[in-house]
Amino acid sequence: MKRQKPQISMNLNSEESILDVLIKADVEECDVNGFHFFDETVEGLNVSDMDISGCVFVNCKFRNCVFEGVSFSNCLFKGCDLSFINLSQGTVTRTEIVESKLTGVNLTYGILNNLLIKSTPCRFANFSEARIVATQFVACDMNSCAMDKCRIKQSEFIQCDLTGSNFTRTSLKDLDLRGNRIHGIVLLGGELDGATISTGQAIDLVKLMGVHVEDKKPKKSNT
Repeated sequence: MKRQKPQISMNLNSEESILDVLIKADVEECDVNGFHFFDETVEGLNVSDMDISGCVFVNCKFRNCVFEGVSFSNCLFKGCDLSFINLSQGTVTRTEIVESKLTGVNLTYGILNNLLIKSTPCRFANFSEARIVATQFVACDMNSCAMDKCRIKQSEFIQCDLTGSNFTRTSLKDLDLRGNRIHGIVLLGGELDGATISTGQAIDLVKLMGVHVEDKKPKKSNT
């Protein structure tokens, strides 16, 4: 798949803090563009319906923060902790999240477009009813994620652990799930129509349906 990468200027403002920039933008109802933030911790920030673009976040931590309806575009997050933040109804476009943490993040009703999430734990993340397009999940622990009622198009899961994740009412058509761990994923039936899985994965899924898989030949009848 082809994914559009972030377009970020080489000349970024690194003189201001995340908190100062975002609070000012929230009060003045303006966009945030072209900042480089690093080694910062933000707690209890609550902003909404804001556009943040062309920014780099390195080793930043967000605690108990709400970014409801916020749009991130052409951004890079590296080594950041975004665990349990509320990004519901938000948009993340042409952005890369690398070697960070998204544990328990709320992305319900969000739009993920041309997004890379790599080497980033996403356990218990909530993607319910999100629209996911041209997005790559690479080497991520996505154990017990909620991905029900999602619309997934032109996207990839590569070497991810999807154990116990909920994909009910999410079509996985055209997705190649080989190389991912899908043990115990939650399905209603039909979600895997048109998807590609390995023989071993197929056996795991059959077991989920209560079917006993036996390699031995059946015993011959004595009658």
